[in-house]
Amino acid sequence: MLCRWLPISKASRKAKRRGFSLRCSGWEARMDDKFAPLSGDEIEQGETIATTEGDDAGELVSPVPADAPPPPSIHYRHGNAVAVWKYRNEQGALLFEVHRFEPAGEKKQILPLSLWRDGVGYRWRWKGFPAPRPLYNLDKFAANPAAPVVITEGEKDADAAALIFLNSIATTSPNGSQAASKADWTPLAGRKVLIWGDADAPGLKYAREVAEILAALGCAVSIVDAVAFASMAPDGSKRDPVEGWGAADAVDECADLAALRKAAVRLAKPFEAGPSYVSWDAFMMDAGGLTMEVTKGRGGKSETVDEWVCSAFEVLGATRDPHGRDWGKWLRWRDGDGREHLRHVSESALQGDPASLAASLAGDGLRVNRAQQRALASYLCGVSTKGRVTVVSRTGWHSIGGRDVFVLPGQVLGRRGSENVILDAVAVGPYDARGTLEEWRAGVGTLGAEHALAVLAISTALAGTLLHLAGSDGGGLHFVGNAALGKSSLQYAAASVWGRGPSPGYIRSWRATANGLEGAAASASDTVLVLDEMGLIEPRELSAAVYSLANGSGKSRAARDGSLREPKSWRVMVLSSGELTISAKIGEERGKRAKAGQLSRILDIPADRGLGFGAFDSGGPESDPGELAKAIRRASSSAYGTAGPEFVRRLIADGVEGEAVRAMVADFTAAEIPAGADGQIGRAAERLGLIATAGELATVLGVTPWVKGAAWAAAAWALRQWIDGRGGTEPAEVRQAIEAVRLVIELHAESRFEPLDGGEGWRPMGSRLGWRTGEGAERQWLIPSEVWKSEVCAGLDHKFAAKVLGERGMLERAGDGWQPVRKIAGTNKRVYVVRATIFEGAGHGD
Repeated sequence: MLCRWLPISKASRKAKRRGFSLRCSGWEARMDDKFAPLSGDEIEQGETIATTEGDDAGELVSPVPADAPPPPSIHYRHGNAVAVWKYRNEQGALLFEVHRFEPAGEKKQILPLSLWRDGVGYRWRWKGFPAPRPLYNLDKFAANPAAPVVITEGEKDADAAALIFLNSIATTSPNGSQAASKADWTPLAGRKVLIWGDADAPGLKYAREVAEILAALGCAVSIVDAVAFASMAPDGSKRDPVEGWGAADAVDECADLAALRKAAVRLAKPFEAGPSYVSWDAFMMDAGGLTMEVTKGRGGKSETVDEWVCSAFEVLGATRDPHGRDWGKWLRWRDGDGREHLRHVSESALQGDPASLAASLAGDGLRVNRAQQRALASYLCGVSTKGRVTVVSRTGWHSIGGRDVFVLPGQVLGRRGSENVILDAVAVGPYDARGTLEEWRAGVGTLGAEHALAVLAISTALAGTLLHLAGSDGGGLHFVGNAALGKSSLQYAAASVWGRGPSPGYIRSWRATANGLEGAAASASDTVLVLDEMGLIEPRELSAAVYSLANGSGKSRAARDGSLREPKSWRVMVLSSGELTISAKIGEERGKRAKAGQLSRILDIPADRGLGFGAFDSGGPESDPGELAKAIRRASSSAYGTAGPEFVRRLIADGVEGEAVRAMVADFTAAEIPAGADGQIGRAAERLGLIATAGELATVLGVTPWVKGAAWAAAAWALRQWIDGRGGTEPAEVRQAIEAVRLVIELHAESRFEPLDGGEGWRPMGSRLGWRTGEGAERQWLIPSEVWKSEVCAGLDHKFAAKVLGERGMLERAGDGWQPVRKIAGTNKRVYVVRATIFEGAGHGD
């Protein structure tokens, strides 16, 4: 015997008859001598009690505590374990073990070993872990949340697969191929998965069963043709398939692991789960469509017939928003051309007009019997499903089941557990993808690498993903300049991060967006909203849009029952272009001026580097900026839409957190904000700092092919240009006040200001604004209070404007304020007295 007997009341089935229990060694199995007998030292040192499978007393202890006895590696009947696999939780703590025994002349034995506690203390038992059981290598999933996964049938094959697929996580479920449904597969939700089962009937069944489970979790699943793989001899010739052949056998036979990996990928086919139809009561759903049993006639002449209602569709789950409201059904069907359609149908719509519901579904290719529209609504109202789907109304980051995930049309990035998450159709933007990340890097990424504005544009497109992490509001950049500078090329490059560059693609028009601003913003939440040609939007619409886009909230609207519907919300970076600055465009509306808050939310950045190449730093490979612009356009329409999603995946995989993002932004602002700058410059610097952070992270994570520091340098240049464009480091409100008064004097100094001495022949051109007196440096303009408020300072805080000018010596001071008393036409009047120093810039105090 390999173990010594100890008297104890609770023991194995054999030992109970004799009043003994097993006490076995806790040493690991010795791989070099798997059938070695237990040595005397092992017997003396063995302190762990391991009872047999039949002992059900006590409670499971998991994870295994630090004070637990070491687990045994020797079984009383099967001897030394040849291999031990440890199952751990996400934090790396031991949950249980699986031991493999290969006793001489007997069939292999694979037994689970778990820790239990009873009245005596801790006991290791050759007993399985209760369902739902954790996956092998679970701790590696937490450390690599975006890594692809390889699933095998058994731990030995999983270890072999890990040698073949170095960039993937290899795993399996415990307790063999018959227990796939007893495992907890939710940690794999949304991942790319390759299943490699054994080449036998149980292996094929296991692979398909796991694939169906994972497909319901939103995984992209492929299955290796295990039989075809087992038919390949090591020398490449054909052979009869080796039954039960798997990954471990492949590694034993072939030392070229790269060749095995290529062969497995070549033999893998995407898994498509068959349709799952739901029938209930009088309704029957199958591939032929939905039918309903209907009784026709009366009495003895009645008969039951099946009435066809509509073509076949699946009910994938019950839907609701993240707050448990707006319940509905999630449907899937194929139209007459075989195209797949997914549709969220709200329960409120099911309580409405059946004809409207049927028309809406028919418009997407579901064939509906006009005479059975009410039956279709009744089926949908009553059908039940176990599946649950969360519907979100905007793209980007969401907290689902306590986990942050990033939602895009057709994909969810990050670990979302067992919950399916979908984007409401009204929020689906023009996201698209073509080619690979490497192709994008070699195209747009490389073409823009040496050009600061291109780097800035692409970094802006990536920065939206960091708004949530940094806790920042939205905002953006507006590239300003004449035609032919290359503004469109900058926008093509930015758009290619999430979709196609040139039209029809990811770029939208300011004009079109003004009519659907909230929907456009929600569909670009946490990404970038690229808007072309600001000149097409009306000034009044632009003024409201700048605030709305940055603030991230739409208008409150009434529901049908009179209650307020929850407004749309978003976090978005904007990348705009136009020939006018935001201030100039808003100023096209008579009497309107841009607010300082608007100008610090979307920053005017010149689309000219001043180097003789327009928006570029050089003429590119052909020393021709025009050809460079064409090359960027071509590249952004051939490989696109991969950089943005991959950036998010790598942020998640590397565990980038808000604290790190905020620290990088703080480093930028500390280094780049000029001394004595006002708070508006600080806010603009934070926005550009976030853009710089996105670009630098993208470089570090391997998404962009730029040198380190390129994004920082581009953002720093943009900040300096913006500060120069606004007139320096003083608050924008100060500059606006001075400019507004100066403009009125410049335009109307003679024509609408009457000489105080009543000059002969003077006639005002338009309504009089005030009076003028003195000459040269002594010239003054006297403005009545109401005119100062309504015309000279229209759109400004007139008191603040007076204070600004007065403190700079541009306005005469009165003892009690800024309106001294002057005698005009024989009457004392309080007026604002503007001095000639208004034309000297800052001026000086009294």
